[in-house]
Amino acid sequence: MSARRYSNRRDANEPEIVSAARRVGLKVFHTNELGDLIVQFGKITELWEIKTKTGKLTVAQCRRKQEGLNARIVRTVDDVLNAKREMLALLKG
Repeated sequence: MSARRYSNRRDANEPEIVSAARRVGLKVFHTNELGDLIVQFGKITELWEIKTKTGKLTVAQCRRKQEGLNARIVRTVDDVLNAKREMLALLKG
């Protein structure tokens, strides 16, 4: 399987994650090159990598992480809610 084809695969739980994020007021944009999603709340923008409960980072994702690209790993709706709480706390300072 080519790297390009693999990078376009989406995790099975991504629709549920996106729906939950939007329900709690986060802006969500799909991306393939850096991670799965760019998520914004207020002045905070994060890169999210969606993984199933047992999903692992690809070699390319690990390489980007080593290069300093910080992406939040999101596996469940609870992760979405925790991310929103963390974003709110940062905005409140």
